[in-house]
Amino acid sequence: MCDYCLPILKTFGIPHEEAQCPLRMSMYCSNCAIYGHRRAECPAKPAARYTEPCYLEQLIPPSELLEYGITTRTPIRATIPEPAPQLLEIQDNERVITAYLAARSVKIRKGQTKRQALQEYAMIQRKRVVYLK
Repeated sequence: MCDYCLPILKTFGIPHEEAQCPLRMSMYCSNCAIYGHRRAECPAKPAARYTEPCYLEQLIPPSELLEYGITTRTPIRATIPEPAPQLLEIQDNERVITAYLAARSVKIRKGQTKRQALQEYAMIQRKRVVYLK
């Protein structure tokens, strides 16, 4: 019996070297994906305490990777949905629209109506214009 498994497998009576220890060989490290040591003993510890999976194949158990011969590395691309546009509620009145644009220093270009300028401003601010009556 080796020093590695002696405290755990006290009744395991087969003498062996530490390099051929059945207990050690059965341990799997999720940091480096190699059998033979625990994650706490890994020589290639990650910088962070918790690492997110980078590849879809990291979500599949190692036994199934071997069974089905999966050797690919498909990157996980997280897509964060854009938030829904907020509403810009304003009265349907020329004076109110003019005052709103002036308060925000929005310049109205030549040939552009006040409503078009408001729509353009709302689009830049990621808002949707709703005219109130």
